[in-house]
Amino acid sequence: MADTSKVIDLDRLARFKTKQDAANEAKFALKGEGGSIATADKAGIVKPGADFDITEDGTISLYSKIAVTSFTCAPSQAERGATVTDVELAWGLNKIPSTLTLDDAAQEPTSKGASLKGVNLTANKQWTLKATDARNASASRTAGITFYDKRHWFTATDLAAAGITDELINQAAGEYATSRAKTFTLTAGDGQHIYYAFPASWGTPTFKVGGFEGGFNLLTTFDHTNASGATVSYAVWKSTNANLGKTTVEVS
Repeated sequence: MADTSKVIDLDRLARFKTKQDAANEAKFALKGEGGSIATADKAGIVKPGADFDITEDGTISLYSKIAVTSFTCAPSQAERGATVTDVELAWGLNKIPSTLTLDDAAQEPTSKGASLKGVNLTANKQWTLKATDARNASASRTAGITFYDKRHWFTATDLAAAGITDELINQAAGEYATSRAKTFTLTAGDGQHIYYAFPASWGTPTFKVGGFEGGFNLLTTFDHTNASGATVSYAVWKSTNANLGKTTVEVS
């Protein structure tokens, strides 16, 4: 009887070779040494094109051009005459940049902001943040602080021009602005008029009350010293009538 202990089973050998080839292919692919293209079902070579980024840890993601997603300054507003001693700048980017500069001064790529101490600003100032990525794409954004005058509205008794004082205006309701245009609502009680004050350089206003034009007269123009110490020529307008009750005034 023939000795079959050394007979090679060709089917078994073929299956072994298939498994071994697959294992070698995966091993080489993971090392970047060869093999087939990776699929969702098996490991293999990955060759990202221009649409992809590869990070240092090997993570693959769609390429996204560097972008400055936010850049803010605090404070961003101040009154004319004020001195802003310190400023806080904060920023956000869509990814870690290759380079990052603030007004051309290098920043840590992973930084999220800068504290500027002792800048003592008395005039408008802007900073420029610029970032570049590994493909030399760049993005920039500006942030800064702006110094404003204020416009004010208030009620008071029947005042003559001499009754308009710096203190009266500085204590009245007001806001930073760059023009005279404003809609506000006040309640003028018994004997009270409505007043509106703003820098005279903003021009001559038109008033509407209840849809009708008019109802206000220029009371005075004077050199007003604001709460921050700056002196600016202000125009003060006064309602023709008193006792208007709750009134909405449109100024243009």
